[in-house]
Amino acid sequence: MPLSALALGLALTGCQPSTQPAPTATPDSATRPAASPAAAAAASVATADPGAAVSPTCPHPEFDTFLSHFSREITLQETSVADPLVSESVDMAAEPEPRMVSEKIALRDVTWPVMPNTNTLHKVGRDLKVTAEADGSMAVQILTPDTSDQQTYYFAQKPCWQLVRKVDEAI
Repeated sequence: MPLSALALGLALTGCQPSTQPAPTATPDSATRPAASPAAAAAASVATADPGAAVSPTCPHPEFDTFLSHFSREITLQETSVADPLVSESVDMAAEPEPRMVSEKIALRDVTWPVMPNTNTLHKVGRDLKVTAEADGSMAVQILTPDTSDQQTYYFAQKPCWQLVRKVDEAI
């Protein structure tokens, strides 16, 4: 979102009067034409370090690092879960047979932790599979081998990594 806000701000800069103080004249400025506010903003964006824009807002831009922290830090989970979170699970009471149901859970109603600590899964006999999806998102599957006990967590960059959907296939 900050990138789209920046782009919108750049587009609107030319439509609004400048609220910045007038630049102090220098010997060179008298011979050069003044740049428009939009051109000045574009120039500052073009010369900015691309990593600098990500670091302050995204503490863990690399997914592997993010996942390690996300799975063990509830405070990071609380700030990195979509509102609402799409949650899918098996409805065992459905007729004529169990079926997958989907609901949107408001952030205030999410149960924490939303995901188990991936660093300790092996201690309880569970496996972890991380897969890059075609759209750039990441799928994290946590499962108990040879059972229906499997959950998949889907993360997307918005612009930071965020849990957007979880699917619990356990019956």
